[in-house]
Amino acid sequence: MDIRPEQSDLDVQARDEGWARSDAYRGFRLEYWEYDGEHIEGFDYDIGAALIRSADALDESDLTTVLNAWGVRPGLFVYPLDSDDPR
Repeated sequence: MDIRPEQSDLDVQARDEGWARSDAYRGFRLEYWEYDGEHIEGFDYDIGAALIRSADALDESDLTTVLNAWGVRPGLFVYPLDSDDPR
């Protein structure tokens, strides 16, 4: 499961200046991928990967709604380095 915040020109400017801009009304892109276990290690992890579902959430409240609809509890998420997600 990937959840990425929407980025705007203001976010790019903030990043270039060395800081992160907060936005309580920021939207999110959700993608649920399944990977082929034979390719999960290394650089070719995306061979055989399948996008199972995707959605856009308008804000954090909508993000919770989408996760609940998919049967995913927010408490299950860990930091990327602590997961098996190859990206």
